[in-house]
Amino acid sequence: MTSSSLPKLSNLANLTTGAIARVSVGFVLMPMTVIKVRYESNLYAYRSIAGAAKDILRIEGLRGFFSGFGATAIRDAPYAGLYVLFYEQLKKQLSIISQRAPVPGNSDVGMKWSISTSINFSSGVVAAGLATAITNPFDSIKTRIQLKPREYRNIVQAGRRMIREDGIKSLFDGLALRMSRKAISSALAWTLYEELIKRAEHTWKRSCGEELLNHP
Repeated sequence: MTSSSLPKLSNLANLTTGAIARVSVGFVLMPMTVIKVRYESNLYAYRSIAGAAKDILRIEGLRGFFSGFGATAIRDAPYAGLYVLFYEQLKKQLSIISQRAPVPGNSDVGMKWSISTSINFSSGVVAAGLATAITNPFDSIKTRIQLKPREYRNIVQAGRRMIREDGIKSLFDGLALRMSRKAISSALAWTLYEELIKRAEHTWKRSCGEELLNHP
């Protein structure tokens, strides 16, 4: 029994495809991310999202909407790649363990679906937690650059200043909250995606089988 509905790729392919996909999405969504970060911060007195967008455009131009993209890309590329890699490896190991463990009614289809869902969800939680912990320093740097682009100009300068003024711990600000959010959201998203794919494949195979029986 396997819990995966994803194409079987090598570790390098998982890292590469995950990184490219995430960085591409991050670039498209970057303007909204910058507006969100500043709108939520008490450093700015924005009264509306539209007002925030106009102010950024007026003061910093179009470039302002992409503040911190370098740090975001460096965060997202390894995060997505590591997440997919950890996720697939964890599922593989948990599937092996589940096959060895004696489970009452293991031949039942419902039990198999339940085990598969549990493996996918557990793998998603652990994979997201590990990938988040590894990439959190870049998330902290990204936030500083987006909030104070004049003080934190680039990744290297921002990182050095944060360590000098606030210590190494500043690179892990918000780690617990980010891990909790990422773990749950990623696990739910990937589990739902895989389950929908499985059910669609099951329905398609069943319909094909019925057609063959009806049209010998």
